[in-house]
Amino acid sequence: MKRFTHLEFDDSSGSQKPSGNGESIRDEAFFQRRAILCFLHSDFELALRNYSRALELNSSFFEGWAGQIRMLIELGEYPEAMIWADKALESFPEHPELLASKAVACLRDAKFEKAKAFSDNSISKDNVGPRVWLGRAEVLLQSKSRVADTCLSKALSLKTEESKLIKLEAGRILKLYKRYSTAIEYLQEAVHYFPKSALAWYELGTCQSRLGFSQAVTSLEQCLQLHPDFTEAKEALKNAKDGFLGRLFRRLGLG
Repeated sequence: MKRFTHLEFDDSSGSQKPSGNGESIRDEAFFQRRAILCFLHSDFELALRNYSRALELNSSFFEGWAGQIRMLIELGEYPEAMIWADKALESFPEHPELLASKAVACLRDAKFEKAKAFSDNSISKDNVGPRVWLGRAEVLLQSKSRVADTCLSKALSLKTEESKLIKLEAGRILKLYKRYSTAIEYLQEAVHYFPKSALAWYELGTCQSRLGFSQAVTSLEQCLQLHPDFTEAKEALKNAKDGFLGRLFRRLGLG
């Protein structure tokens, strides 16, 4: 846990509604919004720092806890995510989203039985939100259950302030389990909602590339216009171009 106890914070960009003297109000909601923007830019580390900063200002801010755990999972820090989920559960006992986050952390850490148990517990609670159903869908996708699609539908049917983000998250989960066609449907909506999101364009482009769609090049180029230093996108664009040219040459009988 020590690594994330005192995180450095790069205080650049972003603004919130001004205070009486014209300066931005840097409260927990301000840093939550910055965290979401960082996530959409594919900078999970900086998103984590912003969620942590929100918690420094208000330790009872649930969105700060939940967001921090999600970013730890994105960074592959699965044991760390579990530690922080347990810490959050001290303040929010039996909260279904926190239990679902533990399920996802366990699943991605190859602990399927624990993941299923946490997921079972999460959906047994009241007021189950969209990320609980996303977590359930991921567990079921791992076990190749057709019920996963029902869980995704439930997640997307729940209208919240983050419904558009949930669409992106659902597409990313489907991509993770190689359900590229359905993922593209969700991700095309995501880039419509978030046209300046490098992450959304990257996820769409990589799915398109996997299916051999020429649109992958355009999507990945758009991603790199928004985030020129996105290493994975550069590699994905190279692969998409190589694949497109290879298919073209074969059609022309040159390869």
